Amino acid sequence: LGRAIDAMARRIAEAREGLLREKQVVERMIENITSGVVSLDSSGRVLLHNRVAADLLGVEVGQRLERSLGAARLAPVRTFLRETAAGEAARRTIRLAPPDSAVTANAPADRRTDSAVGEREWTILRVPVPGAGEPSELLVVEDATEELRAQRLLAWAEMARIIAHEIKNPLTPIRLSTEHLREVWKRDREHFEPVFERCTANILAQVDELRQIALEFSTYSSIPRIDPAPADLVVSMGELIEGYRAAPPPGVEVIFEPRVETLPARVDARLLGRAVRNLIENAIRASAGGGRVTLRLEAQGSRARIAVLDEGPGVAPELLPRIFDPYFSTHDTGTGLGLPIARRIAEEHGGEIAAYNRTESGERRGLEVAIMLPAEGG
Repeated sequence: LGRAIDAMARRIAEAREGLLREKQVVERMIENITSGVVSLDSSGRVLLHNRVAADLLGVEVGQRLERSLGAARLAPVRTFLRETAAGEAARRTIRLAPPDSAVTANAPADRRTDSAVGEREWTILRVPVPGAGEPSELLVVEDATEELRAQRLLAWAEMARIIAHEIKNPLTPIRLSTEHLREVWKRDREHFEPVFERCTANILAQVDELRQIALEFSTYSSIPRIDPAPADLVVSMGELIEGYRAAPPPGVEVIFEPRVETLPARVDARLLGRAVRNLIENAIRASAGGGRVTLRLEAQGSRARIAVLDEGPGVAPELLPRIFDPYFSTHDTGTGLGLPIARRIAEEHGGEIAAYNRTESGERRGLEVAIMLPAEGG
Protein backbone atom coordinates (compact mmCIF):
# COMPACT_ATOMS: atom_id res chain seq x y z
CA LEU A 1 0.00 0.00 0.00
CA GLY A 2 2.88 2.34 0.81
CA ARG A 3 4.50 1.67 -2.57
CA ALA A 4 1.14 2.28 -4.32
CA ILE A 5 0.67 5.56 -2.46
CA ASP A 6 4.22 6.65 -3.37
CA ALA A 7 3.63 5.78 -7.06
CA MET A 8 0.33 7.68 -7.05
CA ALA A 9 2.00 10.70 -5.44
CA ARG A 10 4.72 10.64 -8.11
CA ARG A 11 2.11 10.49 -10.89
CA ILE A 12 0.19 13.38 -9.31
CA ALA A 13 3.40 15.40 -9.03
CA GLU A 14 4.34 14.64 -12.62
CA ALA A 15 0.83 15.55 -13.82
CA ARG A 16 1.01 18.80 -11.82
CA GLU A 17 4.36 19.67 -13.37
CA GLY A 18 2.97 18.89 -16.84
CA LEU A 19 -0.04 21.13 -16.24
CA LEU A 20 2.22 23.93 -14.98
CA ARG A 21 4.42 23.62 -18.09
CA GLU A 22 1.35 23.72 -20.35
CA LYS A 23 0.01 26.71 -18.41
CA GLN A 24 3.33 28.51 -18.84
CA VAL A 25 3.37 27.77 -22.56
CA VAL A 26 -0.18 29.12 -22.96
CA GLU A 27 0.66 32.21 -20.89
CA ARG A 28 3.79 32.89 -22.97
CA MET A 29 1.80 32.50 -26.19
CA ILE A 30 -0.94 34.83 -25.00
CA GLU A 31 1.58 37.33 -23.65
CA ASN A 32 3.38 37.59 -26.98
CA ILE A 33 0.46 37.86 -29.41
CA THR A 34 -0.34 41.29 -30.76
CA SER A 35 -4.01 41.23 -29.69
CA GLY A 36 -5.27 41.95 -26.22
CA VAL A 37 -6.75 38.85 -24.55
CA VAL A 38 -8.85 38.87 -21.38
CA SER A 39 -10.40 35.78 -19.79
CA LEU A 40 -13.47 36.33 -17.59
CA ASP A 41 -15.44 34.29 -15.12
CA SER A 42 -19.23 34.05 -15.13
CA SER A 43 -19.56 37.25 -13.08
CA GLY A 44 -17.38 39.28 -15.46
CA ARG A 45 -14.27 39.23 -13.25
CA VAL A 46 -10.85 39.23 -14.94
CA LEU A 47 -9.06 35.92 -14.48
CA LEU A 48 -6.14 36.47 -16.85
CA HIS A 49 -4.95 39.09 -19.29
CA ASN A 50 -1.88 39.76 -21.38
CA ARG A 51 0.26 42.88 -21.62
CA VAL A 52 -1.54 44.23 -24.71
CA ALA A 53 -4.92 44.01 -22.95
CA ALA A 54 -3.48 45.89 -19.97
CA ASP A 55 -2.13 48.62 -22.27
CA LEU A 56 -5.37 48.98 -24.27
CA LEU A 57 -8.01 48.47 -21.58
CA GLY A 58 -6.20 48.98 -18.27
CA VAL A 59 -7.57 45.71 -16.88
CA GLU A 60 -6.33 44.06 -13.66
CA VAL A 61 -6.64 40.45 -12.48
CA GLY A 62 -9.43 40.02 -9.94
CA GLN A 63 -11.18 43.25 -10.96
CA ARG A 64 -14.60 43.31 -12.59
CA LEU A 65 -14.23 44.24 -16.24
CA GLU A 66 -16.66 47.17 -16.16
CA ARG A 67 -14.59 48.84 -13.42
CA SER A 68 -11.55 48.69 -15.69
CA LEU A 69 -13.33 50.47 -18.53
CA GLY A 70 -14.03 53.74 -16.74
CA ALA A 71 -12.08 55.99 -19.13
CA ALA A 72 -14.30 58.17 -21.31
CA ARG A 73 -12.60 57.09 -24.53
CA LEU A 74 -13.51 53.44 -23.75
CA ALA A 75 -17.24 54.21 -23.90
CA PRO A 76 -17.60 52.32 -27.24
CA VAL A 77 -16.19 49.19 -25.54
CA ARG A 78 -18.73 49.50 -22.72
CA THR A 79 -21.48 49.96 -25.30
CA PHE A 80 -20.38 46.82 -27.11
CA LEU A 81 -20.48 44.78 -23.89
CA ARG A 82 -23.94 46.12 -22.99
CA GLU A 83 -25.38 45.43 -26.44
CA THR A 84 -24.03 41.87 -26.68
CA ALA A 85 -25.11 39.00 -24.49
CA ALA A 86 -22.74 36.86 -22.45
CA GLY A 87 -22.54 33.35 -23.86
CA GLU A 88 -22.97 34.49 -27.47
CA ALA A 89 -20.16 35.20 -29.91
CA ALA A 90 -20.07 38.79 -31.15
CA ARG A 91 -17.67 40.90 -33.21
CA ARG A 92 -17.55 44.63 -33.90
CA THR A 93 -15.20 47.32 -35.16
CA ILE A 94 -15.36 50.43 -32.98
CA ARG A 95 -13.81 53.87 -33.23
CA LEU A 96 -12.18 55.55 -30.23
CA ALA A 97 -11.36 59.20 -29.73
CA PRO A 98 -7.70 60.08 -29.06
CA PRO A 99 -6.59 60.11 -25.40
CA ASP A 100 -6.77 63.46 -23.64
CA SER A 101 -3.02 63.52 -23.16
CA ALA A 102 -2.22 62.96 -26.82
CA VAL A 103 -0.85 65.79 -28.91
CA THR A 104 -1.96 66.40 -32.47
CA ALA A 105 -0.54 64.26 -35.24
CA ASN A 106 1.14 67.24 -36.90
CA ALA A 107 3.08 68.20 -33.77
CA PRO A 108 6.88 67.95 -33.76
CA ALA A 109 8.17 64.39 -33.55
CA ASP A 110 9.66 64.87 -30.07
CA ARG A 111 6.24 65.91 -28.71
CA ARG A 112 4.23 63.01 -30.09
CA THR A 113 3.23 60.35 -27.58
CA ASP A 114 3.17 57.06 -29.52
CA SER A 115 0.99 55.12 -31.95
CA ALA A 116 -2.04 55.91 -29.77
CA VAL A 117 -2.03 59.51 -31.02
CA GLY A 118 -5.14 60.27 -33.02
CA GLU A 119 -8.36 58.39 -33.51
CA ARG A 120 -8.08 54.61 -33.29
CA GLU A 121 -10.13 51.73 -34.65
CA TRP A 122 -10.36 48.51 -32.67
CA THR A 123 -11.80 45.14 -33.56
CA ILE A 124 -13.43 43.50 -30.52
CA LEU A 125 -14.38 39.84 -30.34
CA ARG A 126 -16.44 38.30 -27.54
CA VAL A 127 -16.13 34.50 -27.45
CA PRO A 128 -17.92 32.12 -25.03
CA VAL A 129 -15.87 29.22 -23.65
CA PRO A 130 -18.02 26.07 -23.65
CA GLY A 131 -18.06 23.59 -20.78
CA ALA A 132 -18.19 23.83 -17.02
CA GLY A 133 -15.69 25.77 -14.97
CA GLU A 134 -13.72 28.91 -15.65
CA PRO A 135 -13.13 30.92 -17.76
CA SER A 136 -16.63 31.38 -19.11
CA GLU A 137 -15.68 33.76 -21.95
CA LEU A 138 -12.81 35.53 -23.65
CA LEU A 139 -12.56 39.12 -24.81
CA VAL A 140 -10.12 39.73 -27.68
CA VAL A 141 -9.19 43.29 -28.65
CA GLU A 142 -7.03 44.25 -31.63
CA ASP A 143 -5.92 47.70 -32.69
CA ALA A 144 -6.73 47.51 -36.40
CA THR A 145 -6.15 51.19 -37.16
CA GLU A 146 -3.19 50.79 -39.49
CA GLU A 147 -4.59 47.73 -41.23
CA LEU A 148 -7.95 49.40 -41.90
CA ARG A 149 -6.21 52.58 -43.01
CA ALA A 150 -4.08 50.58 -45.44
CA GLN A 151 -7.18 48.85 -46.79
CA ARG A 152 -8.92 52.19 -47.32
CA LEU A 153 -5.86 53.63 -49.05
CA LEU A 154 -5.75 50.64 -51.39
CA ALA A 155 -9.47 51.02 -52.10
CA TRP A 156 -9.06 54.73 -52.84
CA ALA A 157 -6.06 54.03 -55.06
CA GLU A 158 -8.05 51.47 -57.02
CA MET A 159 -11.01 53.87 -57.26
CA ALA A 160 -8.73 56.65 -58.52
CA ARG A 161 -7.20 54.33 -61.10
CA ILE A 162 -10.61 53.29 -62.42
CA ILE A 163 -11.96 56.86 -62.50
CA ALA A 164 -8.84 58.06 -64.33
CA HIS A 165 -9.22 55.26 -66.86
CA GLU A 166 -12.91 55.93 -67.42
CA ILE A 167 -12.45 59.69 -67.78
CA LYS A 168 -9.54 59.29 -70.18
CA ASN A 169 -11.69 57.43 -72.72
CA PRO A 170 -14.12 60.32 -73.45
CA LEU A 171 -11.39 62.95 -73.19
CA THR A 172 -9.47 61.53 -76.14
CA PRO A 173 -12.26 62.03 -78.75
CA ILE A 174 -13.04 65.45 -77.25
CA ARG A 175 -9.44 66.52 -77.80
CA LEU A 176 -9.32 65.05 -81.31
CA SER A 177 -12.59 66.74 -82.30
CA THR A 178 -11.38 70.09 -80.95
CA GLU A 179 -8.07 69.83 -82.79
CA HIS A 180 -9.89 68.86 -86.00
CA LEU A 181 -12.18 71.89 -85.66
CA ARG A 182 -9.23 74.23 -85.24
CA GLU A 183 -7.42 72.71 -88.22
CA VAL A 184 -10.43 72.98 -90.54
CA TRP A 185 -11.10 76.55 -89.39
CA LYS A 186 -7.55 77.51 -90.34
CA ARG A 187 -7.34 75.71 -93.70
CA ASP A 188 -10.81 75.12 -95.14
CA ARG A 189 -13.42 77.51 -93.78
CA GLU A 190 -15.75 76.91 -96.74
CA HIS A 191 -16.48 73.38 -95.47
CA PHE A 192 -16.33 74.28 -91.81
CA GLU A 193 -20.08 74.12 -91.07
CA PRO A 194 -20.64 70.36 -91.56
CA VAL A 195 -17.39 69.62 -89.74
CA PHE A 196 -18.52 71.92 -86.91
CA GLU A 197 -21.86 70.10 -86.58
CA ARG A 198 -20.22 66.68 -86.60
CA CYS A 199 -17.46 67.56 -84.13
CA THR A 200 -19.69 69.43 -81.68
CA ALA A 201 -22.16 66.54 -81.72
CA ASN A 202 -19.31 64.21 -80.85
CA ILE A 203 -18.05 66.53 -78.11
CA LEU A 204 -21.53 66.79 -76.57
CA ALA A 205 -21.92 63.01 -76.68
CA GLN A 206 -18.60 62.54 -74.87
CA VAL A 207 -19.55 65.17 -72.28
CA ASP A 208 -22.74 63.22 -71.63
CA GLU A 209 -20.59 60.13 -71.20
CA LEU A 210 -18.45 61.94 -68.62
CA ARG A 211 -21.59 63.07 -66.80
CA GLN A 212 -22.87 59.50 -66.77
CA ILE A 213 -19.57 58.23 -65.37
CA ALA A 214 -19.68 60.82 -62.58
CA LEU A 215 -23.32 59.96 -61.86
CA GLU A 216 -22.63 56.22 -61.60
CA PHE A 217 -19.70 56.64 -59.23
CA SER A 218 -21.71 59.06 -57.10
CA THR A 219 -24.74 56.77 -57.10
CA TYR A 220 -22.78 53.69 -56.12
CA SER A 221 -20.97 55.44 -53.28
CA SER A 222 -24.18 56.79 -51.73
CA ILE A 223 -27.41 54.99 -52.61
CA PRO A 224 -30.03 57.24 -51.00
CA ARG A 225 -32.36 55.85 -48.38
CA ILE A 226 -35.39 54.27 -50.04
CA ASP A 227 -38.79 55.88 -49.58
CA PRO A 228 -41.25 53.06 -50.37
CA ALA A 229 -44.81 53.80 -51.37
CA PRO A 230 -47.64 51.70 -52.87
CA ALA A 231 -47.19 51.27 -56.62
CA ASP A 232 -48.40 49.07 -59.46
CA LEU A 233 -45.27 47.61 -61.03
CA VAL A 234 -47.10 46.97 -64.31
CA VAL A 235 -47.78 50.71 -64.61
CA SER A 236 -44.37 51.94 -63.42
CA MET A 237 -42.39 49.47 -65.55
CA GLY A 238 -44.62 50.25 -68.54
CA GLU A 239 -43.84 53.95 -68.19
CA LEU A 240 -40.13 53.19 -67.89
CA ILE A 241 -39.98 51.02 -71.01
CA GLU A 242 -42.09 53.36 -73.14
CA GLY A 243 -39.16 55.66 -73.86
CA TYR A 244 -37.13 52.75 -75.24
CA ARG A 245 -40.05 51.42 -77.26
CA ALA A 246 -40.87 54.82 -78.77
CA ALA A 247 -37.30 55.40 -79.96
CA PRO A 248 -35.48 52.06 -79.86
CA PRO A 249 -31.72 51.89 -80.42
CA PRO A 250 -30.73 51.04 -84.01
CA GLY A 251 -31.26 47.38 -84.79
CA VAL A 252 -32.64 46.52 -81.34
CA GLU A 253 -36.28 45.70 -80.64
CA VAL A 254 -37.45 46.51 -77.11
CA ILE A 255 -40.49 44.60 -75.79
CA PHE A 256 -42.56 44.87 -72.60
CA GLU A 257 -44.00 41.56 -71.50
CA PRO A 258 -46.24 41.82 -68.39
CA ARG A 259 -47.62 38.42 -67.45
CA VAL A 260 -50.10 39.87 -64.96
CA GLU A 261 -52.62 42.68 -65.32
CA THR A 262 -51.58 44.34 -62.07
CA LEU A 263 -48.76 43.73 -59.59
CA PRO A 264 -48.94 45.92 -56.45
CA ALA A 265 -45.84 46.40 -54.30
CA ARG A 266 -44.30 48.94 -51.94
CA VAL A 267 -41.25 50.35 -53.71
CA ASP A 268 -39.28 53.51 -54.24
CA ALA A 269 -40.30 53.94 -57.87
CA ARG A 270 -37.43 56.34 -58.61
CA LEU A 271 -34.67 54.08 -57.29
CA LEU A 272 -36.22 50.90 -58.68
CA GLY A 273 -36.53 52.59 -62.06
CA ARG A 274 -32.84 53.43 -61.90
CA ALA A 275 -31.96 49.79 -61.20
CA VAL A 276 -34.12 48.44 -64.05
CA ARG A 277 -32.83 51.13 -66.41
CA ASN A 278 -29.27 49.93 -65.71
CA LEU A 279 -30.32 46.40 -66.63
CA ILE A 280 -31.94 47.60 -69.86
CA GLU A 281 -28.89 49.67 -70.81
CA ASN A 282 -26.65 46.64 -70.29
CA ALA A 283 -28.97 44.48 -72.37
CA ILE A 284 -29.05 47.03 -75.20
CA ARG A 285 -25.26 47.24 -75.16
CA ALA A 286 -25.05 43.44 -75.37
CA SER A 287 -27.51 43.49 -78.32
CA ALA A 288 -25.67 46.15 -80.30
CA GLY A 289 -25.38 43.81 -83.27
CA GLY A 290 -29.15 43.47 -83.44
CA GLY A 291 -31.63 41.50 -81.40
CA ARG A 292 -34.47 41.75 -78.94
CA VAL A 293 -34.49 43.11 -75.39
CA THR A 294 -37.45 42.04 -73.26
CA LEU A 295 -38.65 43.49 -69.96
CA ARG A 296 -40.70 40.73 -68.36
CA LEU A 297 -42.87 41.19 -65.28
CA GLU A 298 -44.53 38.35 -63.38
CA ALA A 299 -45.66 37.23 -59.95
CA GLN A 300 -44.02 34.27 -58.24
CA GLY A 301 -45.88 33.44 -55.06
CA SER A 302 -45.54 36.39 -52.69
CA ARG A 303 -42.82 38.05 -54.76
CA ALA A 304 -42.65 40.15 -57.89
CA ARG A 305 -40.10 39.23 -60.54
CA ILE A 306 -38.72 41.90 -62.88
CA ALA A 307 -36.49 40.35 -65.55
CA VAL A 308 -34.55 41.85 -68.45
CA LEU A 309 -33.61 39.41 -71.22
CA ASP A 310 -31.32 39.99 -74.16
CA GLU A 311 -30.14 37.96 -77.16
CA GLY A 312 -26.49 38.89 -76.88
CA PRO A 313 -23.51 36.59 -76.34
CA GLY A 314 -24.24 35.99 -72.65
CA VAL A 315 -21.46 35.71 -70.08
CA ALA A 316 -18.80 33.03 -69.74
CA PRO A 317 -19.86 30.67 -66.90
CA GLU A 318 -16.66 31.30 -64.95
CA LEU A 319 -17.32 35.07 -65.04
CA LEU A 320 -21.03 34.95 -64.24
CA PRO A 321 -20.60 34.97 -60.41
CA ARG A 322 -18.52 38.17 -60.68
CA ILE A 323 -20.80 40.39 -62.74
CA PHE A 324 -22.31 42.03 -59.63
CA ASP A 325 -18.87 42.93 -58.24
CA PRO A 326 -18.04 46.66 -58.37
CA TYR A 327 -15.92 47.73 -61.37
CA PHE A 328 -16.12 44.32 -63.04
CA SER A 329 -17.36 44.53 -66.61
CA THR A 330 -17.45 42.18 -69.58
CA HIS A 331 -17.67 45.18 -71.95
CA ASP A 332 -14.91 47.45 -73.17
CA THR A 333 -16.96 50.51 -72.17
CA GLY A 334 -18.76 51.41 -68.96
CA THR A 335 -17.70 51.68 -65.34
CA GLY A 336 -18.79 48.22 -64.21
CA LEU A 337 -21.16 49.84 -61.69
CA GLY A 338 -24.56 49.38 -63.36
CA LEU A 339 -25.19 45.88 -61.99
CA PRO A 340 -23.75 46.58 -58.51
CA ILE A 341 -26.04 49.63 -58.27
CA ALA A 342 -29.00 47.46 -59.27
CA ARG A 343 -28.04 44.88 -56.64
CA ARG A 344 -27.80 47.47 -53.86
CA ILE A 345 -31.18 48.93 -54.76
CA ALA A 346 -32.77 45.46 -54.86
CA GLU A 347 -31.31 44.63 -51.45
CA GLU A 348 -32.50 47.96 -50.01
CA HIS A 349 -36.02 46.87 -51.01
CA GLY A 350 -35.60 43.55 -49.18
CA GLY A 351 -35.13 41.69 -52.45
CA GLU A 352 -32.36 40.08 -54.43
CA ILE A 353 -30.96 39.96 -57.94
CA ALA A 354 -29.59 37.09 -60.02
CA ALA A 355 -28.27 36.50 -63.54
CA TYR A 356 -28.62 33.46 -65.78
CA ASN A 357 -27.29 32.54 -69.18
CA ARG A 358 -30.10 31.72 -71.60
CA THR A 359 -29.29 28.57 -73.50
CA GLU A 360 -30.68 26.84 -76.56
CA SER A 361 -29.41 23.44 -77.74
CA GLY A 362 -26.57 23.79 -75.23
CA GLU A 363 -25.39 27.15 -76.62
CA ARG A 364 -25.61 30.57 -74.95
CA ARG A 365 -28.41 32.70 -76.41
CA GLY A 366 -28.23 35.77 -74.21
CA LEU A 367 -28.45 36.81 -70.59
CA GLU A 368 -31.37 37.15 -68.18
CA VAL A 369 -31.05 39.36 -65.10
CA ALA A 370 -33.95 39.22 -62.64
CA ILE A 371 -34.85 41.32 -59.60
CA MET A 372 -37.05 39.61 -57.02
CA LEU A 373 -39.00 41.90 -54.67
CA PRO A 374 -41.66 41.35 -52.00
CA ALA A 375 -45.08 42.02 -53.53
CA GLU A 376 -47.73 43.97 -51.66
CA GLY A 377 -48.84 41.85 -48.73
CA GLY A 378 -45.97 39.37 -49.38
